[in-house]
Amino acid sequence: MSAAETIGMQFGPYLLRQRLGVGGMASVWRAIDEGGRTLVVKRILPSLAEDAEFVAMFDREARLSARMRHPNIVRIYDHGDYEGERYLAMEHLHGKDVTTAMMELTRKCGTPRAGLGAYVAREVCRALSYVHALTDEAGAALNLIHRDVSLSNVMLGFDGSVKLLDFGVAKALADDRAARTQAGVLKGKWAYLAPEQIEAGTVDHRADVFATGIVMWEMLTGKRLFKAASGLQTLEKVRAAKVMPPSALNPAVTPELDAICLKALSKSPHDRYASAAAMAEALDPVVEALSYGGPELALQLRGLFAADAATQTADADGDTQLSPVGASLDALRLPPSRWARVRAHRWQMLLAAMVALALGAMTGWQIAHAGGMR
Repeated sequence: MSAAETIGMQFGPYLLRQRLGVGGMASVWRAIDEGGRTLVVKRILPSLAEDAEFVAMFDREARLSARMRHPNIVRIYDHGDYEGERYLAMEHLHGKDVTTAMMELTRKCGTPRAGLGAYVAREVCRALSYVHALTDEAGAALNLIHRDVSLSNVMLGFDGSVKLLDFGVAKALADDRAARTQAGVLKGKWAYLAPEQIEAGTVDHRADVFATGIVMWEMLTGKRLFKAASGLQTLEKVRAAKVMPPSALNPAVTPELDAICLKALSKSPHDRYASAAAMAEALDPVVEALSYGGPELALQLRGLFAADAATQTADADGDTQLSPVGASLDALRLPPSRWARVRAHRWQMLLAAMVALALGAMTGWQIAHAGGMR
């Protein structure tokens, strides 16, 4: 059945309204539940539904994801089986993933503000800290690792929120069976791997810290860190883990932010932050000093995607329709204090121009008047 044929089709308790995309594991749909709430339904591809090991792992991880309650993690409302198809129903996020946002930002504004990368990285670390500390019903540590922290798996909301997505590749370290994955299906993206992940070393929570460092570096510079022309070249760059300070490409990056980013991207896990919580704590004063947070992100994102932000519809959770925001691109590049100075300077320039025009007109009148008197 084609995507066009299934639009408007009832899928269990959900009415599918729009197919948002298809990946290696699932098709993703915007849907309406029986209460009228807008959400997202992920339908696992039929080819995977025939794999008993994958289905068992999916069910286990779906149950685990549904337990997660954190403001920086996308919420899972429901999971189950409908006519042989496994699915997840999750929170519908009004916004853009970081990949899309950064492409638009660099195209329209050039070098990104340092506060953006610092703030998003801090929020991702908070999400990871929660995930890493998660326990089972008996209170035993689950030792979860996300394993797929990347630009495309971080969503920026038009309300200024930051949410970590896609725990489909998260695995419990103690679960040997779950650790076995199908090639090309549940592996993290190569350009966001930690060196120990490709060297068969011990992998723990610090691999997620490294991936968060990559996300932060790329947001601070507007460039890709390890991505190369081929997969093999990408893996070689990851293995070498040679990283220049972000400030080399973006002078707005402070020495403190440079130090945090480079520590997170240390080749040896022992030289990185011991936990995502420790990295978040290190970022707290930097984010505060850069005066960047949810309101600034909301303004910046709505300025970049004004049309999309304006067309978001209200859902049953009480989200209100967002109004168009006519934020100028200069405002997106500069912090408020500098923007105020720019506006003052422009007023000064305008006033000077008006004075010059007035003087010019007066001079012209005087010349003409003098000529008329001769």
